[in-house]
Amino acid sequence: MMVLLAKKMRGLQGLVQRKFNGAVQRYKEAQVFRRTVAPFPATIYLAVNTRCGFSCKMCDVGMNQYDTQFYQIMSLSKKQPRDHLSLDRLKALVDEVQHFKPMIAATSTEPLLYNDIIPLCDYVVGRGLQMLVTTAGLQLEKHAEDLVRAGVQQLWVSIDGPPEVHNDLRGVKQSFEKSVAGIRAVDEWKRRLGRDYPKMGINYALSNYNYHCLEPFMAHVHDLPVEHITFSHMNYVTPGTAEAHNARFGHLYPTTVSSVSNADPTKVDVNELWNQITLVKAKYPGRAGFGPDLDRQGLEDFYFHPEVFVRGDRCYVPWRAAEIIADGNCVVMTRCFNTTFGNIYEQSFEEIWNGPRYQDFRKNLILHGSYPACSRCCGIL
Repeated sequence: MMVLLAKKMRGLQGLVQRKFNGAVQRYKEAQVFRRTVAPFPATIYLAVNTRCGFSCKMCDVGMNQYDTQFYQIMSLSKKQPRDHLSLDRLKALVDEVQHFKPMIAATSTEPLLYNDIIPLCDYVVGRGLQMLVTTAGLQLEKHAEDLVRAGVQQLWVSIDGPPEVHNDLRGVKQSFEKSVAGIRAVDEWKRRLGRDYPKMGINYALSNYNYHCLEPFMAHVHDLPVEHITFSHMNYVTPGTAEAHNARFGHLYPTTVSSVSNADPTKVDVNELWNQITLVKAKYPGRAGFGPDLDRQGLEDFYFHPEVFVRGDRCYVPWRAAEIIADGNCVVMTRCFNTTFGNIYEQSFEEIWNGPRYQDFRKNLILHGSYPACSRCCGIL
């Protein structure tokens, strides 16, 4: 009896200690987010080039919507002096940041169209850092062996529906089949070389073009050798949201519409989407996640009431992550406001990270928490 009581007491003490530690951690984070000087970021995202190869219906870049901030941030203007990051500067960047061990994530536009992607991966991993690559998958089979040999730790493949839906949405025939072949090729090389990495995942970007076929998609991909399958609700800024934002904050950070030039969130049948989500969760428990994971009313708000913040109303991204785009500019994220904090061809990353422009941006976030245009941004969801 005394032994049992002692075990229970130890368990209770452990629970109290964990809650205390959690409270301390939350307090420390709260203190950090009240300061304009930030600790070094956990992740540095790289838009290594401006090349894509797709014509995605839900994407401003794919649809050549030149007047949107996403297109402009991606450095696709002919006025930009560079259309890709040089390998030499990226190696120097890795050396600069190596001491605080950030993950380096090559996420856009299409990293596998960057000629030096494998040497970059080799260098990052060789310096003891985590390397993540996100790809649409057309060139994945070609690069499978090299990615495994380079030691890339994480690989995400974007697939947005079962074959006929994905291929139509992305405007490239057989793109679904090529992405799947690439995933299987990476897995085959992992087994040949006796490697555990890269861990692979699939991300499905939800829109009015593919909300109705989540369960058929899972039937096609659930047996692929991937660790995660994530359904991400679309990031967008409507004309109404842009107008409301600019009326109050346009003098600070003007915004434009985003991802609604050829897509329409109000065309999502929320009842059908809810049915699809319910089916996926029931048939493939633990196999898929949702970003964010919303209830039925949350879906209604997400797609029909863009002024509603469905997951918190504060942005912490400028304290946690940075993104460097193809011309060397450091930005918040590629779907954020078209504002830059410095250029890595002119300054070191550390000079930029806590430089006056970054601190000014953080100061305004401390004051306002977020902005109307933030409500459907992945950084706040």
